[in-house]
Amino acid sequence: MSIIAAKFCEIEVQEQTLSTEDNAGVKYMVVLSYEPEKTNSKEIISIVLTNNKPIIKQTIAFNDAVVNKNIPTTEKPKPITTPEGLFGE
Repeated sequence: MSIIAAKFCEIEVQEQTLSTEDNAGVKYMVVLSYEPEKTNSKEIISIVLTNNKPIIKQTIAFNDAVVNKNIPTTEKPKPITTPEGLFGE
């Protein structure tokens, strides 16, 4: 495993739409790429091919735990009734 310092990082999940008769190898292609800190080029780190829908997961690291971020809920959000609620304070 490499640890890379990057200016930008990109994860692309591309769904392949060609049928198997059209020689599409897999349903999804996931590409991990980055832009190095000192150059203006896009470098591809890895490409992963799969027939299963990729799982996108975001976490937050605290001092004593790593927790999931942006978990979808079934609860309706509270209505915004003030400009501060819409634009922040």
